[in-house]
Amino acid sequence: MPTYLWPLILTIFANMLYQLSARNVAHGIDPFFSLIITYGVALIGSVIMFMVSGNHQTIAANAHQINWASVTMGLAIIFVEFGYMMSYKSGAPIGTTAITVNAAMTLLLIPIGLLFLGESFTVRNAIGFVLAVISLYLLNS
Repeated sequence: MPTYLWPLILTIFANMLYQLSARNVAHGIDPFFSLIITYGVALIGSVIMFMVSGNHQTIAANAHQINWASVTMGLAIIFVEFGYMMSYKSGAPIGTTAITVNAAMTLLLIPIGLLFLGESFTVRNAIGFVLAVISLYLLNS
């Protein structure tokens, strides 16, 4: 079993739980208050996991390594979650919303990877790109 497989499986199931949870946030609650609760639980869970993992550097050593990516990722996650909550509150279907977002995001990230990160683009990638565009059209028409 490839070493990257278990994190992918974990991510898939966690993302499924995430989508189901985002879909079922109470309609009357302020979405940002819901995010406060969400991040409170995430903070407590992350602290516990940090403390019990046993294979980490000190808090001070980690603090010296923080860069812009940790901050911007936090800000981005707020708007990702807010966007999903508002999409679902507006009636977006749970079966196609996440794949629409992920396919569109992939289409936007391909040129970024090519232009700024030196990633390659093969004929196979081009076929996948075309299929992603077709899937976005079919899912949302």
